[in-house]
Amino acid sequence: MPLLDEALAASECVISVMGAHAGEDADGIFGRKIDDCETVGRTFWVARSAKARPAQVQGICNPGRGYVIFVDPASPSGARPTTESDSATEYSPDRARWFPLPNGIGPVTGQMDTSAAALVFDKLTTDVDRTVDLWAYADAADPDKPLKFILGLSTACAVRKDMSAHPERMKSRYRRAVAVARLADPYCVWLR
Repeated sequence: MPLLDEALAASECVISVMGAHAGEDADGIFGRKIDDCETVGRTFWVARSAKARPAQVQGICNPGRGYVIFVDPASPSGARPTTESDSATEYSPDRARWFPLPNGIGPVTGQMDTSAAALVFDKLTTDVDRTVDLWAYADAADPDKPLKFILGLSTACAVRKDMSAHPERMKSRYRRAVAVARLADPYCVWLR
């Protein structure tokens, strides 16, 4: 089964609006991260959203694998490019035990402060040609509320639930999928 089909069939997943990062376009970022998966066996994707913190992502993945579906923004200005490019050197699933990032991995960059976190993938592909119905998802933290993205909260844990009749649903229902990733243990980590 293609990876996007697996992700769309999952009862929970992470959905992320894709944008540029520190002067690098999406194709460049995806290319680097796919290379990491192929050469090192995993990659770390910085995600600074309060809707996708390590405990939240770990919670929707256990005991099995989870997925991240990357979608286009609703409008060209819908994803503000990240400007920070500090480099991480260590990761922790719990902030108690810290480990060096794997040898050979490409740069893991972003704003490295106490909120810095990363999704952990072992597979990533841009070979997707599908539209995602965002009204089919609720916010995993509050399943009675529809999934919503705003600037600064462009990555969220989501649960499959029909929100088409919810009065607070997003205006932009359908988004083009641009990539899909499979999350790998420990799924999401803190960085420094």
